Amino acid sequence: MRTRILSYRQFRAAIECIGTSLQGKTFPACSAIERQLSSKATSTSEYIYSSKWKFPTWISLGVATAVSGWAVSKVEIADEEIHLLPLAVRQRIFFKYEKRIRDRSSLDKVFEYFSSQEKDGQEFMTPVDMLCAVVPTYPPSESTIDRMGHLDGERRATPSGWNKTQASFLQQFDVDGDGLISYPEFLLLLTLVSIPGKNVKTFFDVVDLDGNGYVDKEEFKVVVDLLSDMANVHTSMVGRSKKLSLDDTSTGLLLKFFGKDGKKHLYLSEFRNFLDKLHEELVNLEFAHYDCNRQGSIPAVDFGRSLVAAADIRHVDRLLDKVDSMTTDMARERISFEDFQAVHGMRRNIHTLGVALEFFRQLDRLLSKEEFGKLLTKVAGVSLSRRVVEIIFAVFDNGRGGLDVPAFLEAMQRRDITWARRRNMDSEGTYPTSLTDL
Repeated sequence: MRTRILSYRQFRAAIECIGTSLQGKTFPACSAIERQLSSKATSTSEYIYSSKWKFPTWISLGVATAVSGWAVSKVEIADEEIHLLPLAVRQRIFFKYEKRIRDRSSLDKVFEYFSSQEKDGQEFMTPVDMLCAVVPTYPPSESTIDRMGHLDGERRATPSGWNKTQASFLQQFDVDGDGLISYPEFLLLLTLVSIPGKNVKTFFDVVDLDGNGYVDKEEFKVVVDLLSDMANVHTSMVGRSKKLSLDDTSTGLLLKFFGKDGKKHLYLSEFRNFLDKLHEELVNLEFAHYDCNRQGSIPAVDFGRSLVAAADIRHVDRLLDKVDSMTTDMARERISFEDFQAVHGMRRNIHTLGVALEFFRQLDRLLSKEEFGKLLTKVAGVSLSRRVVEIIFAVFDNGRGGLDVPAFLEAMQRRDITWARRRNMDSEGTYPTSLTDL
């Protein structure tokens, strides 16, 4: 269906209407604008917030309809117009919009939205941009940031927390050493980060038929071609897609693996170690994203949001409301990097943990916090602190004081970047042209 373009004047009028309404005033002209926008809006039934937001239902509907079903494209949106909406509302709107972009858009659109740098007329990413493009991230609670990317027509701004001299493991994908990541390099990263840890050896064995434990440069290209096909990683989703090719990308990484002459061998242990460090770097960047004041710890609310950020779009509002409803004492807690890293270790072993939790659930036994901690240590080799377990149970509460196992596993499993979601996409891709196509 062809998307209608929302004019700047219409967008401004709608935002002014909503902003005025949020201040406790209404104008007759507002209803006419809302009716016009609502005629093109998608359902907003999922966008009604909990009572904690203190907004009447019709105002939430107004926010959704003002930005739903319309393309805000090639339009200069002045900061003062967007900032008429409360920061918390803007953050939730853009968070869900960006989830749609990551999950359903063609990869060139993902790159275009999250890239913050331009050089010689080409778009590039910083390491922080890369994080935001591949990992669902909520704006930090201790900042005034309301989005991670940019709308068409907006000026790009370098994300906080990054500069060109900052070292990053991701710079190994960088060809010319300027600290920026090109679109083909982005595709390669997405392909590599999509490899499940338990399947690394399997992919090697497929190519390494002689069983010598290593692959050469040409064999590695075969592996990447296979993975990019499975992940549906293509350089374009418009018309006939062009496959990712190592001939037009990743010189830096190929040099690292195979040397200048391309004669070196890449051993399984070396490649596995590289992938582990790649995931560790994403964890480091994600923690730094929420630790925007560089305190070495993050607020409990940000930690809770990081837990649920990957949940299905149909469930994420309910989970985010639970995060916002944490007790005052719990909300005052701060999560260390060690705790944050331990949760990542749990997530990397979620398949094994999931089998154990599902078995527990089938027994119809109420899983206590203590039992959860012991089970996690035994089957996944991960130890979580008391405060982390408390937050997990508060966010994924089943209403009986136990853990909602299906909701917990769904959020954790979707957190990993896999090819499954993109493999099931429509061949044309689905780019969300409205802020709340929800």
